[in-house]
Amino acid sequence: MNVHILQVGPGHGQKGGIASVLSQLAAQRNQFERAGIFISFFETRAFRSIGGLLAFGLIDVPCFVRAASRADVVHFHVSERGSFYRKFVLFLVSLLSGKRTVFHLHSGNFERFFNRSDWLTRQLAETFIRKADCVITVSTPIARWLQRWRHTDKVHVLGNMALDAEHSVPAPPLLVNQRPYIAFAGRLSEAKGLDDLFRAVADLTRKGRDIELRIAGTGDTQRWKRIAAAHGIADRVIFEGWLNGNAKLAFYSGAHLFCMPSHFESFGIATLEAMFCGRPVVGTRLGGFLDLVEDGVSGYLVDAHNPQALAEALRKLVDDPERALHMGCAGLTRAQTCFRASLIVDRYVQCYQNIAARGVGEP
Repeated sequence: MNVHILQVGPGHGQKGGIASVLSQLAAQRNQFERAGIFISFFETRAFRSIGGLLAFGLIDVPCFVRAASRADVVHFHVSERGSFYRKFVLFLVSLLSGKRTVFHLHSGNFERFFNRSDWLTRQLAETFIRKADCVITVSTPIARWLQRWRHTDKVHVLGNMALDAEHSVPAPPLLVNQRPYIAFAGRLSEAKGLDDLFRAVADLTRKGRDIELRIAGTGDTQRWKRIAAAHGIADRVIFEGWLNGNAKLAFYSGAHLFCMPSHFESFGIATLEAMFCGRPVVGTRLGGFLDLVEDGVSGYLVDAHNPQALAEALRKLVDDPERALHMGCAGLTRAQTCFRASLIVDRYVQCYQNIAARGVGEP
């Protein structure tokens, strides 16, 4: 049985997040097609202006109707705020068209968004989750929260892929006489724990550790340079900008360790990339980190908003290169065992086949 899937998510030049997930799925088309799954993509635009809102209603919705007419299953990749509202409108169109649907939540902040929303938004969210034929998310903690609305159907956990890093060759550890650097990759924001990381690095440098912090990602760089200066580490923080391809892999591979002290995290593609590059990880005890990182084995997990605990975890790896090497090797093994792209695609295929099989048996 061939099954045609329409993947619905961000496009129009957007970077990172769900856009990265969709690009990874597109790269695996051949494996999907060998299993009889044929995927296509519908890109949505952001609601950053009245013009964008009008374009969504006048252009995107009619184009979506045509694209969905050729699909058996419509797979919605959802985050909070604008992403949720856009996908919900298209979800209603799909229901009216009799299409089978997938609600795929990528946001580690969706529970807070839900709890802080008005009554109507909460009702829309519950409807989306309950009425979808299949619910998927990217980590176990989020799945447990979603399960309350899926009384008779399991919420599926499908991790993300890191194709480029998966096929890289992990670099050897830094030489002892080289200044080690801590790698951070992600959006430059408080939500990613960047200020906590600055405080931890400042604490370590005051205690005599000769280290650097290198940051890959986009955001208000000038603001974060001022914050680094306020913490007394302006000469220790290097902003690399947005990195792709070999430059990104070299960034991970040259690091002593990878750190992402997020205040919330759905999955953590950057964390998985660092693991495939053989680097130990220091993260926070929440979201996708709980699936990715084995605390004390492939890295360390600390409580969010705790720069002191973060500094101590970083110190253990900075002071002990051999421990960092062993933990990096353990992380690589876990990434290869649990998060290879072929395994992730197989899980997608199984979900799609189950949805299609349910459809065949119905009148």
